[in-house]
Amino acid sequence: MQRRFSLTERKRFAQIHQEGISAVNRLLVVRALPNGQEDSRFGFVVSKRIGNAVTRNLIKRRLREAIRENEVKGGWDAVFIARRGAAEAEFRQLKQATNQLLRRIKLVQPDPSST
Repeated sequence: MQRRFSLTERKRFAQIHQEGISAVNRLLVVRALPNGQEDSRFGFVVSKRIGNAVTRNLIKRRLREAIRENEVKGGWDAVFIARRGAAEAEFRQLKQATNQLLRRIKLVQPDPSST
């Protein structure tokens, strides 16, 4: 994922947390808010409760890759928050969880083969 698609401002994270729409599954929570720009930006939160730095960075890398493989609509800021099960999950499971949440908040088109 390119740097321009990364969400890093603390103030924006707080705004998304307070005002954004959210969706939840057993591995992840996503909160999203329109940003008024052409591109969508993504941020990731992985608590120290999840594991050590190696584990937290692995989860963030996997989430970035899962998002990169999707055709996400432009104009949104989204924050993915990892839940405890994310540390034990395989990439395939994180990717499915990510896709499910992005469809639920309507940031990607539903996959016609999944219906």
